[in-house]
Parts: sequence; structure tokens; C-alpha cells
Amino acid sequence: MADAHSYLKQLSDELVALQRPVKILKAINWSSKVHARFFAKGGRELPHVSYAPLPYDPHEKVRQFLQLKQRIRGHNEIEQLLRRKCDEFATVVRMLAARGHRRFFEHSSVLYGDPRDRYADPTVDNLEIAKLWASRPPAADDLPSLTAEEARDIIDAIIGPVLGKHCTVRVSDRLTANAAAGATRVSVKKGARFTPLQARALAHHEGLWHVLTSVNGYAQPVLRILGVGLPRFTESQEGMGILSEFLTGNLTNDRFIELGERTLAVDMAARGADYLQVYRSLSEKFPPPKAAQMCERVFRGGVLTGGAPFTKDASYQRGYVRTFQFLRKAMHSVDRRLVLAFLTGKMNIDDAPLIKHLITEGICVGPHFTPLWWQHGDVMSAQFTHAVTMHRFALSERARVFSERQERGEAEGLALPAQPDLEPS
Repeated sequence: MADAHSYLKQLSDELVALQRPVKILKAINWSSKVHARFFAKGGRELPHVSYAPLPYDPHEKVRQFLQLKQRIRGHNEIEQLLRRKCDEFATVVRMLAARGHRRFFEHSSVLYGDPRDRYADPTVDNLEIAKLWASRPPAADDLPSLTAEEARDIIDAIIGPVLGKHCTVRVSDRLTANAAAGATRVSVKKGARFTPLQARALAHHEGLWHVLTSVNGYAQPVLRILGVGLPRFTESQEGMGILSEFLTGNLTNDRFIELGERTLAVDMAARGADYLQVYRSLSEKFPPPKAAQMCERVFRGGVLTGGAPFTKDASYQRGYVRTFQFLRKAMHSVDRRLVLAFLTGKMNIDDAPLIKHLITEGICVGPHFTPLWWQHGDVMSAQFTHAVTMHRFALSERARVFSERQERGEAEGLALPAQPDLEPS
């Protein structure tokens, strides 16, 4: 058994070392000068974007990943998983080597999916959820009053008691998004402004989810690849990040709206819209700097004339829906071990049962750190009970009943209660 563990650990460690220089966002993010020039020209011309050379030979890096894959000799579930991860890393490198070309989109779609991907329920697709989110009513005016430095302090105060020295929070001038997480660090965009609610949401999303699962993964005695991410981890990782905001009471309709609009923007670009068309569409709903920032998320690495976007932002709806259902089912069956397995590193929810088994076998260990929503498990369980309860009522039917009562009451001159009685559908 010790030899088997040593063999798997060696493969995992080699894979972690091989991928170290492969930084996706660093390779595709734009210089801050891109939008400065764009606005200097009145926002009427496509941005001029260039990318620095990759710090490795992409052909050689792909060869190394495939060579490691060939050395994985067995066919148990762990070895199959490691082979899939070798293939995934090779696809990442091919995508980055194709920056600025249509092939970039082909590889991105393999890694992150398409905006119109369907769910297990064939009547619902990802784009429908994005449209639903984008159409929600905005929140009451809550102007961002906090500087990046003030937001950093709030974020650090929430993360620190849980992760301690394992996570630092800093202000950075090299970000596209307002915040981002690395393996042991949360960065906040210099010059950005935040509401207190946004700062708290970032603490739970970036720090107590992204960083926390990285730290737990790298602490694994055998499969340190869990710190980097198992195959197809992005969907569940980002979905749980949004769900972490929800479970801690920090998710707003404005956040849902932005996430929905991001996916709609990816879909526009995938169907042929160029940067200017997407920018103009977004600027109808967001201030110009925000619209440009969201456009960058869509077009970074891809083709500015349309048809080949970066599709990562289209994975948030799928991740949120699937992760919510995963947690709801696990809590309904009181299978705490399955949720704890999901917390041990970065993975797709489909791999949680395997990790749960590996913990039992001693190949993996449970999470060293758990997020606050898990530590307040009774509150989380109550939120799922609420969702299950409300799911029994058909909103469209209740709206019809209320409308009929209102019309009847107006005709008879009667005063009606503000809401109809609820009846199970």
C-alpha cells in the first residue's frame, strides 16, 4: 500500500510541478493601457491588444504533459483522473498558444463549456438561467463607498480568523476583475470601490472558498493536485464561490444581474458580435468603465472581431445550479462526509464521491479548514429547507390566482390583502 501511495504521490507532484508556469489569466489579461487608449479614441474603435510571449515553449509543454500521461500505467479511478488532468493541461496550453486566433475559442469551449449548454433537465439551458438573472430588478441605490484599501481590511478581518497565515490580502494594480484569488492570496483591484456587502462577499468567495480549497488541496499527503484542481473543476469551483456568497447572506440581485449579463455577452461574442457591439450592449446597463471591464473578460485571449470569446464566464450559472443541487441532496441525506470530501480541494462535484472513498482508504485526508457557511451548518440546512418548501408552490399559478382575485375585487369594489393565500401546486 505504501508503494502505491508513493507512486500516486510522485505522479501528482510531477503534474503539479509541470503546470506551475501555466498561468491562464496572467497570459490573457490586458494591459491597463488598452482601455485608456480605447476611451481616448471615444470608444469607437476596436481596442489594440497584444500579449507577452509565454514563459515556456508550448509545444514542449504539451509534449511533457502527454509524456507524463503515458507513464501512468494503471486503470484505477485515480490514474484515470490523473490522465484526464494531463489532457486538460495540454488543452490549456494549446488554448494559450492560440491567443488571438479562432482556435482559442475551440479550446476554451472544451475547458469551460458553451453559454448554451443544457442541464440534465432538457427543457432548461444555461442561457435561460443567464437571461433570468440578467432580468432581475436591481437593488436599491447602495453606492460603493469603500476604497480598495478599506475593502481589503474588511476581507482580511473575515478571512484571518479562519485561514490565518495561510492567506494574505493585498491591493494590486494588475487585475482585470475587482478581486482575484491565488493559491494563498486574495488581491483587490487598486482604484476600485466597493460596498461593505461586496467586500464581505469577496471574503467568502475568494478567500474562504478559492484560497481555502487550494490550501486544503495542497495539504493532501498524496494527491496535491487537489490544490491545483481536478479535471473540470472550474464550473463547481466558481459555482460554489457564488453559492458561498448566498449562504452567508452576501449575494445581491446586482451580482446576479452582472453574472447573467456576462454570460449573455459571451454568447453574443460566440455568435459573431465584435467587441464594439458587445460593449455598446453592456454600456446600456453599466457605466462605460464597467462595460469595458466586462468586455475584456469576454474577449481576452480571443478574437475582437467576434466569433471566438473566452467562455469561462459562461460556467457560473451551471456551477451555481449544479452545486446547489449537490449540497441540497447531500444535506437531505445527511451525508456530511460527501460535503467534507468536496471541501478537501478543487474538484467537480462529480468527483466528490471518489474523494470521499479515498478519505476512507487513507489516500486523502479531510479538510484542514472549512468555510463559515459549513461551520454554521444549521443555518445552511434551514436555507435548503426553505428552498425545498417554496419549490412546492408554482409561482406562475399563484400569480394567476392573485390576478384573478384582484380583478374580481376591483370589479366588486373590495379591498384585498397584498398577497394571495398559498396553495400547494
